[in-house]
Amino acid sequence: MTARLGVLGGMFDPVHNGHINAACYAVEQLSLDGIKMIPCSIPNHREASIASVQHRLQMLYLATAEYPTISIDSIELDRAGTSYTVDTLLTMRQSGEADQLVLVLGLDSFNSIIQWHDWTQILKLCHLAVLSRPGMVVTEAVADQTQLSAREVKSASELFARPTGNILLAHDFNHDISSTVVRARLQSNNGGAQHVDHKVLQYIAENELYS
Repeated sequence: MTARLGVLGGMFDPVHNGHINAACYAVEQLSLDGIKMIPCSIPNHREASIASVQHRLQMLYLATAEYPTISIDSIELDRAGTSYTVDTLLTMRQSGEADQLVLVLGLDSFNSIIQWHDWTQILKLCHLAVLSRPGMVVTEAVADQTQLSAREVKSASELFARPTGNILLAHDFNHDISSTVVRARLQSNNGGAQHVDHKVLQYIAENELYS
């Protein structure tokens, strides 16, 4: 069992440097014992992936091969049906693989969390580490419904002061790139390569993805 485990979900279509930077930031700044990157199977709030499950998973393994604190978990790919974050966290809780879980997500995702399936249970299963996005702030509705004023902490030590339910807003994280933008740039040969690990880039070319 690990004491503190991060959870970073996403389509990873493709995985890019922003994802890896987010995972490394969480491990280093929150003093996590490790972080799991969990590719989504059938998303509830966004369009289906372009690359297949197998391709997305392989790209993740290639991108994280040199990062010992990052592991890949196919739990949502192995489970039939729509992927719900709350189900994944509950399974991880029940397995006892960590004393405390931290869901790592971008501010754009946090601003939609009140639309997620059974979202109130998420705060009973883990803490949240919300990574800032340039020009974006927490919406009033989300701040109100998540009780942000009561839950927000300013440091990693405060985050783990109780078992679950705290929220850390990481204002110093700054990486504004998305898989959608990366795909578009790869298709147009307009700078997408600089945002993707070279092994992933080679894999994309060999398998003619996003062309």
